[in-house]
Amino acid sequence: MYIFIDDFSELPRSDMEQVVDTILAPFNNWSEEFIKLKIAVYPGRVYPGNIDLSKVDEIYLDIYRSYGRNDVSGMEVKAIDFTMRLVTQRLLYFCKEKPEVYFESESEDFWRIIFESCLGNPRILGYILYYCYETSIIYGQRIGVRTIQAAARRYYEEKIYQYFRLNKFLHETFEERSSIYSLKELLEEIVKRAKELRSYRESKVMSEISGRPPTSHFHVLAEYDQVLSTLELNFFLTKYYEMRDRDGREVSVYALNYGLCQQQTISFGRPREKREQRLYFVERIFDYSPIIASYIKVNQEIVCGHCSKRHPHEMLPAIQAFDMLCPECKKGTCKIINLSRKYEKLINSVSEENLLPDTELGILKTLHDERKQMFAKEIAEELDCSYQLIGKRGRNLAERDLVERSENEKGRRVFEISSTANEMYFSETPDDQMDFGEN
Repeated sequence: MYIFIDDFSELPRSDMEQVVDTILAPFNNWSEEFIKLKIAVYPGRVYPGNIDLSKVDEIYLDIYRSYGRNDVSGMEVKAIDFTMRLVTQRLLYFCKEKPEVYFESESEDFWRIIFESCLGNPRILGYILYYCYETSIIYGQRIGVRTIQAAARRYYEEKIYQYFRLNKFLHETFEERSSIYSLKELLEEIVKRAKELRSYRESKVMSEISGRPPTSHFHVLAEYDQVLSTLELNFFLTKYYEMRDRDGREVSVYALNYGLCQQQTISFGRPREKREQRLYFVERIFDYSPIIASYIKVNQEIVCGHCSKRHPHEMLPAIQAFDMLCPECKKGTCKIINLSRKYEKLINSVSEENLLPDTELGILKTLHDERKQMFAKEIAEELDCSYQLIGKRGRNLAERDLVERSENEKGRRVFEISSTANEMYFSETPDDQMDFGEN
């Protein structure tokens, strides 16, 4: 018997532990191979419990793991080929047509641009192609590079950009919401640096590039991956490759979201004229480790859950060596808390009565983005949950005058965002905007 579990990493840590300890681990360990578990998780976001991971087959979907780790050029060739085959086969199956009918695919860079716009993520690719359909295909025009770039920007602005603004309304503690906003500060510093480097010409590799150099990618020490994981989870950036830098250190290469780069006029990718430009991403000017280190020093606190003692960040290695045991009281366990200094006033300005659980915020965002009446099933497909849950939570939102529930001409229940919710949750203030500096 096969059991498939999707989006497992999206469970809160406590719920994940409970599911593993009470259901999954017994199924795996006691069924004598009768039950086979297929679980979709994010790297580093899984609690194994009593499941022996050495006996588990791990299949990675990251582009840098799926398409080779030895050579970034080889990885890119394979990833672009995957993207081309994905689109081509879907067109042949559903439309009985070749790509040339719908795309200006004779362009040399066409398939590379499509890959870069989604970085191999089929769901993002689907949104981008749908937006291209709305702006080109229905008008009898083929999809070109500029159409894809505009669609990628639209996807970023409609689906990703609002993450921080909405999470100030999340029904969590101040510390949890502040932790999310501290990552906004980090993203702002990363993008500012990428924009500064557009005019940098003091290194040999940058001085040899004609026109504006690409600055969409950067690298950090591999130990900082965990700091960037939430930004990656929400597609502001994507881990692109693992390699060694000029000093022989293990580093992770990240790419900023393609649509974000389009919005901020950041050239994407790397130069390709010379063989040695394969190492472009690990040039020293793209080492953002100091940015991460500065963020940690300013925004992270180490707090004991028992005595509430706050420890300086310099003590973290010593505290970690003793399994996060508090050196002050010798009883409590220390936790790392991210706090946003820059946006503390903004977070505190939100009235507690306006805070909503994650699902309710998701319903409002979906209705706001689609700008039309929707069935519970349609909203559920967008949020990856059941339509019954949407119906129940939608009723709660209607009671607060945040959603309008009505019936269409066929008697089916439909939902529409109210003007009250639009004004309260989607009116952008200056503090809500990203501080990316001047274009």
